[in-house]
Amino acid sequence: MASILDIGILDYFMPVFVFLFIFGILFAILEKTNLFTRNKGINSLVAFTLSLIFVLTPDLMNLVSVMTPWFVILIVFTLFIILIFMFVGIKEEAVSAAFASRSVVWFLVVVCFIILIYAMTEVYGSRIHGITAGEEAGEGSAVNDVGRVIFHPRILGVGFLLVIAAQAVRLISQGFK
Repeated sequence: MASILDIGILDYFMPVFVFLFIFGILFAILEKTNLFTRNKGINSLVAFTLSLIFVLTPDLMNLVSVMTPWFVILIVFTLFIILIFMFVGIKEEAVSAAFASRSVVWFLVVVCFIILIYAMTEVYGSRIHGITAGEEAGEGSAVNDVGRVIFHPRILGVGFLLVIAAQAVRLISQGFK
């Protein structure tokens, strides 16, 4: 039954939304950083080409469509936190200084990385499971064995602990300067 809140028709426009979203983000980044040149035409051509690649690759389009709602929630949540601080009387300069601190920036980077990992597991999880479970490759094949080794919980845990140890060493060494 059709209803006013039925937004299933928007799935047909998903390639257009993904194209415009990627084009807008990439063009803004290229204009802000002057990565290639200061020429707007070249920046728009690079953004257009990469946006077209995202639209023509179904997995990348799915990745963007999974990540986008989470980033919108993150941005809205951050804006609400800023508004709460400003409503209670904290000056705008203090709020901007607090959000520009390294700890807040690192926290937001970690949250963005978690969102990226979540989206990648949603899009590519079945393929990774196929490699480790032996569905796509034959049982006992080289791809299956390598997949089982790389994605074994102990190996992933050791990698995670090494990343934590590296960050701890970096932060401790910065404290002694």
